[in-house]
Amino acid sequence: MPDRATVLAALAEYVNRPTTAHDIRTEPGDIFSAPPFPQLVRFLPSLLTKEEWDTFVPEMASLLRAGDPFRVSALALNCGSLVEQGVPAALVAPHLLAALPRHLALARRAAGATFDADPDALRARSGLTFLLLATMAVLCRGAAFRQAARANPDIVTGVESLRKEHREADFVAQVLGFVDGVELLVLVPDEGKGFRVALEAVNTNGHLFTLLQAALLGGGHLTGEALDDAVVAVATGERPHEELLTDHARFNFAPWYADPADGVSSLVALPVEGSPSDIPQLDGQRVVLLGPPAFASRSWDSNFFANIHDALRSRVTVVEVLPPERVAAWLDRIRQAAR
Repeated sequence: MPDRATVLAALAEYVNRPTTAHDIRTEPGDIFSAPPFPQLVRFLPSLLTKEEWDTFVPEMASLLRAGDPFRVSALALNCGSLVEQGVPAALVAPHLLAALPRHLALARRAAGATFDADPDALRARSGLTFLLLATMAVLCRGAAFRQAARANPDIVTGVESLRKEHREADFVAQVLGFVDGVELLVLVPDEGKGFRVALEAVNTNGHLFTLLQAALLGGGHLTGEALDDAVVAVATGERPHEELLTDHARFNFAPWYADPADGVSSLVALPVEGSPSDIPQLDGQRVVLLGPPAFASRSWDSNFFANIHDALRSRVTVVEVLPPERVAAWLDRIRQAAR
């Protein structure tokens, strides 16, 4: 059984050894049978405590910060595989996110480049699938990781520029396009009720509507037509998206400037295909008004609300039920602003 120091030394030597033009065209089976990786597999069962895992995995992941771009990507996939098997993503995320800007910038240079003229660009582009599969494993396991990636413009710009030509870059761009950490004020003028809700991994307004209906009707805050459990399970990510499903509006979802004095007008509605981040604000607060559904109730299919990774979980959480006086104050403020 190899010891920790031997395993880390072998991995460090591997990632720092330059790949050749032949190496980057090697079949995956040959790439991952390189001696350091089977040695790693033999070593991992010797980690018997959480403390041992919490020490070793960041040491291994720190090797992602420098080295041959192709070999670093191969190591990243091993780190991502550990995350998929239950290792906390937080042990890998800081090192993986630190490595991404360099690799994305190099991969963007690869178009039209030759190995002789720009070897690192070709190395990064050849390993990009491995690197971004690991990135998806991490990003889909926590809003904090997605927020950290969004805060780095080099990551956002890099994946966006590569998404048309690279499948995994498109998936990463999609995940970064989901909305995390946004709070909405949801008012129901006809019932004098109001709620503050928090969003996590919400894609479109259609996704928001499905999850918001589940939070308010399923949570007993409002009454209305029964929910479709299969639809809600797909929208939250608890169930895989294996067939096309349809949801429909139990309410009309309107921006703040719909007229609450006349109910919530069915003629003013938030677009299903829009993003929750674009919901109009009043006094710095995104506001959604709920009213009776239109006569021709709107519907949307599961392409608007299905998750794109089996680890990604989406939710709308009621974080506060507003007292009646605060609801009335907000409705008065809306009437004043809409004049």
